[in-house]
Amino acid sequence: MLFIRQAGMGVMSRLSIFSILCIILSLCSFSVSGEENVTGEETTVLSGPVDQGATDYLSGSVDLVVGWNYVSVPRRLANDANTAAIFTGLESAGHSIWTYNQKDGGWNDLTAEDKILPLEGYWVYSTTPFTVPLRFSDDPLQVPPVKDMIAGWNMFGFTGNTPASARDSLLSIRNTWTEVIGWDPAVQQFEVTIVNGGSNEQADSRMLEPTRSYWVYVTESCSLASIGA
Repeated sequence: MLFIRQAGMGVMSRLSIFSILCIILSLCSFSVSGEENVTGEETTVLSGPVDQGATDYLSGSVDLVVGWNYVSVPRRLANDANTAAIFTGLESAGHSIWTYNQKDGGWNDLTAEDKILPLEGYWVYSTTPFTVPLRFSDDPLQVPPVKDMIAGWNMFGFTGNTPASARDSLLSIRNTWTEVIGWDPAVQQFEVTIVNGGSNEQADSRMLEPTRSYWVYVTESCSLASIGA
């Protein structure tokens, strides 16, 4: 499969983080660490009527294109379907899955047992179009996710099932974020920066998209709240 060892990069400057990332995405490939956890479990088919609305709410997918994808999950996943094993079957050409959390020391690898969490971002390489199936938690008492950030660049995953403006998506940190940068998988390059209070191409009314991830620069420690359940 496709998992990375910690790169030990620590806290980076606002400019160097993107330069280094672009170099890594262009030049590096990594061998798999950990074993692919593929099981032959049978799927239980339930008889009787099915509530299609409930089924749609509890399932979803992340669609990957050829190349690098910067993705996220919109809500908490079901307990038996919430690890990186959801990427089983992905052809990654020897590349691994990246995640970054400045608060926890920077770049980290994933193993098949690592949890896939809402509000986290993941870099995933695919050699072919690939659909990752998602099964969401049906726990009615779950607490909405929150991601702690510290000053500098932080990675975050968009939450929710429908697009929302950067301004609305980052409402919980509206006084601390300054810039947001997304990734366009179709052309394999970073998008035009969104600026807090910006205008024209950099307007904070630009939409953030479900199952996508973004870089955000914050001026001080803060906590980003989910906008989805």
